[in-house]
Amino acid sequence: MSLQITTPITTLEGIVVENAYGRVAVVDQFAGVNLQSQVQLYASEEAFVSGANALHVILKDISIQPYDRNVQGTDILAIGHQDLQLLLASQGIESTINL
Repeated sequence: MSLQITTPITTLEGIVVENAYGRVAVVDQFAGVNLQSQVQLYASEEAFVSGANALHVILKDISIQPYDRNVQGTDILAIGHQDLQLLLASQGIESTINL
């Protein structure tokens, strides 16, 4: 249900976060042909759990990808994590998936 960011992230305020925590949400659109995935970054998992605000960063954080349930299966959370991991990697941000 999250991505552990392993690349330092700099917030809009200029603060560098070494190992951010990315909370992931995935939605199967009404027609069932696309998945929309989004990640919000936090300073740490503890920050997320305690109700802290997400980090203010300039990153593309939403992925909308074609989805075929018959081919890709029904674990949309895993698919969404993979889509977001690729999206972040295209912006120079490395991560590991925590399901």
